[in-house]
Amino acid sequence: MPRRTIAASLAFAGLLLVSVAGCAPTTVAAPATAAPSVAPRVAASGDGTLLLGSLFPMTGDAAASGAAQVAGTELAAREISEQGLVLGHPVVIVHRDSVRDAPGAVADLLARGVDAVLWDATSPVPPDVASALAAARVALVSLAQFANGGTPLAAGDEFAARLGTMDPEMEGTAGGGEAYDGVILTALAAVQADDDGGPSIAAALDRVSSGPMVCASWGECAAALAETQQIAYEGVTGRRS
Repeated sequence: MPRRTIAASLAFAGLLLVSVAGCAPTTVAAPATAAPSVAPRVAASGDGTLLLGSLFPMTGDAAASGAAQVAGTELAAREISEQGLVLGHPVVIVHRDSVRDAPGAVADLLARGVDAVLWDATSPVPPDVASALAAARVALVSLAQFANGGTPLAAGDEFAARLGTMDPEMEGTAGGGEAYDGVILTALAAVQADDDGGPSIAAALDRVSSGPMVCASWGECAAALAETQQIAYEGVTGRRS
């Protein structure tokens, strides 16, 4: 075969290979998908009954707020029992004075086996109280998280009337709403975690405060949790900050 013909044939074959290669389907690697993150589970440690301790000012200048906070917690416990129990049981609350001997009051609550402690809405949590509760694996709920800039507000007429059913002799209502919301939120955390143990409650507090489904009462929120919805409890004082 003449040299020119051979060269032409080779050139044609090269063009044919390029054409075939250009028509071949291109395989594009799928982007890597990260495995969904799974929040670590907290080992259940409760006994089935949500036992709360409160540390409110029963004496001193803020005693009126302490009385309103006691009324708020007891109102929440009563309404929970009326609208559905927590893990099948009523909420039990033990009240102690935060003014005279806070360390002694904490020790007494720990000896009673409380699952969570609600701290006064009118003052910051002392470091020694916080560390003692953390060491005992007891959830701490500071009611200042519900207060308006750390200053509890007087209740509106409707809620004040509900508070009055628990303590008709209250001298004020400031703090009552914060205490009410603290109990409801803690109980919802126990339900969400399906455990009343302190570590489980502490881990679930944010989960029942920040979901897309806003609910405003124990009954409404508990029903949403039963349907596995992600809730945000927004009570009489708004959302937990």
